[in-house]
Amino acid sequence: MLVIKETPEGQVTHAWEPLSSFDLSKYPNRASSSIADAPVVRAAWTRSCDDELDACKDICMKSLRGRNWSHASRGSKDAICRDRCRPAYNDCCRLRELAETLKFPATDKAVEWLKQHHDELLAGTVVVIAGVVFVAVVVGSGGTALVLVPAVLLVSSDAPSEPQIAAVQP
Repeated sequence: MLVIKETPEGQVTHAWEPLSSFDLSKYPNRASSSIADAPVVRAAWTRSCDDELDACKDICMKSLRGRNWSHASRGSKDAICRDRCRPAYNDCCRLRELAETLKFPATDKAVEWLKQHHDELLAGTVVVIAGVVFVAVVVGSGGTALVLVPAVLLVSSDAPSEPQIAAVQP
């Protein structure tokens, strides 16, 4: 597994540690073979950035009505709303990109990228490094380390193959 930590001095370090040093029983939100004995944290992207942008523009345009805005044309109001809503749209798109699977053909480039972006990586993000699938897990009090655990550790051959109901913890 890959462990990425930030030192008190602000330097980001990484280490490849043996899987035997990682105890999954410490993490109550892991998936299990029973139907719903523990909460499952949703890691899939469910937002629509374009829909959010449209809703923002609609709200903005409604706020630009009345006597104070009678001098403004429809085009200038569109420009004002576009400028007001664009930062939230850009943030949504950036978060969507981070939530999608990250793929790296080489280990060195992956480690460097992960060290630079460790604060932005969401727990549950899937990262593929040189063909191996990892899942991002935050460990330690206050999220002191980011650990990429091989996905094979998070599955069980005891789990039934039919669909199951899962509890979701926001």
